[in-house]
Amino acid sequence: MLRAIAAFELRYQLRSPVFWVGCLIFFLLTFGSITVDQVQIGSRGNVHVNAPFAILQVMAIMMLFATFVIVALVANVVLRDDETGFAPIIRSTRVSKRDYLVGRYVGATTAALLVLAVMPLGILAGSVMPWLDPEKVGPFRPWDYAYALFFFAAPTLLIVSAIYFALATATRSLMWTYVGALALLVGYFVLRGLLREPQHDHLVALADPFGLGTLSVVTKYWTAAERNGQMPVIAGVMLANRALWFGVGIALFAIAYGRFSMTQAGTAGTRRRRKEGRRDEAAAAPAPRMSAPLPVPGPAARWQQLWRLARFDMAFVFRSPAFFVLLGIGMLNAFGSLWNAGQFYGGEVFPVTRLMVVNLAGAFTIIPIIIAIFYAGELVWRDRDRRVHEIVDATPAPDWAFIVPKVLAITLVLTATLLVAMLGGVVVQAVKGYTNFELAHYLQWYVLPGAALAVLFAVLSVFVQVLVPHKFIGWAVMLLYLVASIAFENIGLEHNLYQYAGAPEVPLSDMNGMGRFATGRYAFLAYWGFVALMLLVIAYGLWVRGANAPLRSRLRRLPQRLRGTPAVVLGIAAAGAIGLGGWIYYNTNVLNEYVTAPERERRLAELEKALIGYEPVPQPTIVDVKLDVELFPRDARAVTRGEYRLENRTGKPLDAVHVRWPQRLKLDALSVPGGALTKEYAQHAYRIYRLEPAMAPGE
Repeated sequence: MLRAIAAFELRYQLRSPVFWVGCLIFFLLTFGSITVDQVQIGSRGNVHVNAPFAILQVMAIMMLFATFVIVALVANVVLRDDETGFAPIIRSTRVSKRDYLVGRYVGATTAALLVLAVMPLGILAGSVMPWLDPEKVGPFRPWDYAYALFFFAAPTLLIVSAIYFALATATRSLMWTYVGALALLVGYFVLRGLLREPQHDHLVALADPFGLGTLSVVTKYWTAAERNGQMPVIAGVMLANRALWFGVGIALFAIAYGRFSMTQAGTAGTRRRRKEGRRDEAAAAPAPRMSAPLPVPGPAARWQQLWRLARFDMAFVFRSPAFFVLLGIGMLNAFGSLWNAGQFYGGEVFPVTRLMVVNLAGAFTIIPIIIAIFYAGELVWRDRDRRVHEIVDATPAPDWAFIVPKVLAITLVLTATLLVAMLGGVVVQAVKGYTNFELAHYLQWYVLPGAALAVLFAVLSVFVQVLVPHKFIGWAVMLLYLVASIAFENIGLEHNLYQYAGAPEVPLSDMNGMGRFATGRYAFLAYWGFVALMLLVIAYGLWVRGANAPLRSRLRRLPQRLRGTPAVVLGIAAAGAIGLGGWIYYNTNVLNEYVTAPERERRLAELEKALIGYEPVPQPTIVDVKLDVELFPRDARAVTRGEYRLENRTGKPLDAVHVRWPQRLKLDALSVPGGALTKEYAQHAYRIYRLEPAMAPGE
């Protein structure tokens, strides 16, 4: 019976949205950490991206993020039957407590292990991407991936899952289990901060339930060669850590097992019975006779329909455990980045709003995208999954009422997550003693641009789900889109005119905010807004209403569906995208020089080949600078006039001065007293002046 219950629980968890959300987000994070320089998990230095140490370090750090997924999968096994009202039926059977609890726990923990298995898969997939520098990639060693999963991540999973299982059994509440998990993480980080001195290394190695501190202590003095070629041995302090926390986990599981009763429904069942009793009393009372008002067609009624349907879809998202899992992972990542935001080269600066926004934009970006992708599939396919789509589609609601509220709901949910992230930045500022919160700047620099991107990704996600025959295929298509976006950028196809929702980064300043740089971002967002409107109109034309219809037949009916107002909106959106896109192209590629990343690397290689011979040539030292600088902030321009005083401190006569300046600098005039221009590399902004006579030592 235990094996059958475990298999049933595993099948149930494999159909759970939390399982697929966890697989998607952990694959993307680990894949991105290998292939994208901006996404870095741990510190590599001169260690290969697929080195044994790198794999183990990524797995150890990601186990912290996996906390919320483990809670959702494992803690729910003791609460689900009570919450659904199925517990009395289970307790009336001959299923023993051992088979019931252990079987459920084994099945859920196996599902959680499968989620963790996508991490080494993401590392492996990222390490074979063709755009990676071969110097960063070491040899493929299957044992390293197996070791990281089964000898490090799996024991940690058993330990923390037992802790959360016991917590769920004691509290009988999933919410309080999440609170306990958050408290454990907070306590963990606080303890790491208090015990960061070297004399506490042994204590840190023993007291870490996740094993990250243990790994850091064991490999603290490893060389790059050792990190590239070997795994830590399960012995010494690492063996002691695993044994200690295995004992704690077993003890907590035994306590939870002893407290669980198969003879009573528990507090959740008691609350449910009270609610059912109140409903029975309410049903026994005579209902008052009321006449429902007939709906009055018109713009007001349609706006009311839109808002109520959007609220319904938003409530579906906010009640989903997967949403809180994603939000928890995102906030955990964001807090780590925000806390270290003001540290530069050993010093620390004030946590000003600009720093908070920059770090939020880097650490919290992936979470809204994952939420948009996941819940687009859930909302579009919800009625069909529940077999009520034919009833819903038979209602007299207009066609737009089935697609626009879903886009609006996803947008509002993503905006809410951005506001939560903003609140996290404010909390970090307050904890660090900085009280100039500048909420208006948070909204202008972070929330509003993020909300615009939320609309774009909501439309794209819904559009893809409308095209495909199943939501899992839609998720796979969006995953391929994210991977393709990374791949295109790395091979030079990085222009924001064809990278969906692409917009230039805006440098932030404490003096003048976004300055004139926001113009470029808003122009691109408006351009992609027109494109998104086109996608939304096409999705409206392809929407399935009633029985399932293949894409081919929907495409044949598309011209008929788009007659009238949809055609006008589609035409306006197309004209806006073409016109604005042409204006952007004129600015980026005609008025300015557009250089891709591969082209920049090629130019740097040519510069190195041309000038490497001058590297050992001795040069005079700048000992005095006099500059007259005129700043033009609105034009992002500076005009300088001045002079450098040079001194020969080499101890030998110098017969030449080499001068180089930035490529974007317009050099009006340059004179070297006593020097004559003898050679110039115009493409590299480099000149050589011959001195007559040569500079004497000390001159």
